[in-house]
Amino acid sequence: MSNKIIKAGFALFTLSSLLFASSSFARPNTFSCAAGNTISKTFSSGAAWDLCWEVRDEEGVVLSDIHYKAANSTRRKVIGEMSLSQIQTEYDDDSADQFLVTDFGLGGNSLQTLNTSMCEGGQLHEYAGRNVLCEVSSANGYIYRYRDNIRRQGSKLEILSASNINSREFIIRSTFLENGTIETGVGITGQFTKTTTDSNAGWPVTSQNKLSTSFTDHFFWRLDFDIGSSNSNDVVEQIKSVPSSDRLTKTKQTQTISSELAASFTPADKKFWRIKDQSETNNANQPVSYEMVLLNYAQQSKGNSSSPWLKNDVYITAYNACERFAVNNTASSCGSNVSEFVNSQNTNAKDIVVWYRMAHHTLPRDEDFSPVAVQWSNFILLPRDWTSINRL
Repeated sequence: MSNKIIKAGFALFTLSSLLFASSSFARPNTFSCAAGNTISKTFSSGAAWDLCWEVRDEEGVVLSDIHYKAANSTRRKVIGEMSLSQIQTEYDDDSADQFLVTDFGLGGNSLQTLNTSMCEGGQLHEYAGRNVLCEVSSANGYIYRYRDNIRRQGSKLEILSASNINSREFIIRSTFLENGTIETGVGITGQFTKTTTDSNAGWPVTSQNKLSTSFTDHFFWRLDFDIGSSNSNDVVEQIKSVPSSDRLTKTKQTQTISSELAASFTPADKKFWRIKDQSETNNANQPVSYEMVLLNYAQQSKGNSSSPWLKNDVYITAYNACERFAVNNTASSCGSNVSEFVNSQNTNAKDIVVWYRMAHHTLPRDEDFSPVAVQWSNFILLPRDWTSINRL
C-alpha cells in the first residue's frame, strides 16, 4: 500500500444519525421504500419514473429501486441502487491522497441544507429536520425532429443534493429524461484553498498572490443493475465497432462477459457495455437493456501507479453485500478496493454491479477565485431495445 494511502487513512469520519442503518444498502427484491422517501414523475406522454431515496453518512443521498415506464408500455426496474461510492483526490504536488466518501462523508454535517432559492421551481425533501434534496421538473428540448412535421419536445426530472468538504462543494445530480435516459454526474464548485510552492503543480492566482494546487478527482459510481422483474438474471455484453486497417469500414463484435472484469473505454474501437435481462424482451423479442456512455473521455486518465483501482474505467462484478466502497472498503470479508473485487466470479445471469470511474483534472484559473465555477463530470445510461419502437 502506498505511503499516500497510509497518510490519508486516519482522517476523521463525519458522523450523524442515519435514517437507515449502513448495512441496509443491500437491495433485495422485497425492498420496501420508507414512507415519504418515494419520488415519482409522470410526463404528459404517459412515460414515468419512480424511485426511492435515502441518506447515509458516507455516500450522502443514495437512489434506489429505480423504475422506468415508457409511454404505452411496461413499467420495469432499471437499477436496484445507485451511489457515489468514493471520491479520491490526487494532488499534482504528491500531497497525500484524500478519500472523501470514507474519510469525511458526503452525508452528516457535510450534506448541505437547501432552501427554495436553491431549488427554483422544484420541491424540497427533508431528512432529519433539514431540506437536503431538490426535485425539479423542466423542459429538456428536442427528443427528436425530422423536417417540419415530425418533432417532439421532451421533459426531465432532476434530483440534486450538495455536500461541502474542505471548502469544496460537490453537487450530486441525477437526471431522468422522458425518453428513458439517465444522466448522472458530479459538479465541483466552492473554493480551492490548497496551495503549493511547486509552480509545475499549480497555477498562479494573481488576485491572491499564491499558487493554487492542481488536482485530479476520481469519482467512483456504484450501479447495482436489476433489469426487469428479477435482480439475479442480468447479462453483460461488451460491444465494439472495430475499424478496418484502411478505416473505411467497421466490424461489430459482441462478447458476453461471463466473469468479473476490469476494463477501459477505447474510443478508437467505440467500445461500450450493456446490461440486459436474460428473459425479458420487448414486443419485437429483443432483450431489454441499458448501455453505458461516458461523456467526458477527454478528462479520463489513470492515477498513480501504486493505485491499481485507478488503472481502469469500468469494473463489473457479481453482487456482494460487503463490496460497498470502491476504495477504503473496510469490510473484513471483502477486498479493500474495487480492483480486488474482480476475482473471477461468474457474472452470467447474475446480480450485476458496475463500478464506473470518472476522472476530472482541475488546473485552477484566475476566474475560479472565488467561488469556483461549476465543473461537471457526467455519464449516461441509455435504454437499448427497452421498447420495440419509439413510443414518444
